Amino acid sequence: MDINALSQIGGVQPQFQTKTYTPAEVSKSFSAYLSDALSQVNQAQVDSANLADQFAMGQIQDVHQVTIAGQKSSIMLQMTMQVRNKVIESYQEIMRMPL
Repeated sequence: MDINALSQIGGVQPQFQTKTYTPAEVSKSFSAYLSDALSQVNQAQVDSANLADQFAMGQIQDVHQVTIAGQKSSIMLQMTMQVRNKVIESYQEIMRMPL
């Protein structure tokens, strides 16, 4: 098998373009990601409350749907709280570092 013949087939050269981001772009991107994640948690909480209200009024007969939405929003909130706790813990650890 002639490997050199493969290079003549398409002439495809891998092109690696690395873009460097400025600190402002990175912080803006992280801020947008964090804001989006918090809005998703909030939306899950609102959806869960709406489903619970609809179930209480008798508009929804499927208790599974209400339970799943409630557990989903609960887990999302617990995860958010754990991330918040880790961020605060990291900040406190950085503040304790000697200069």
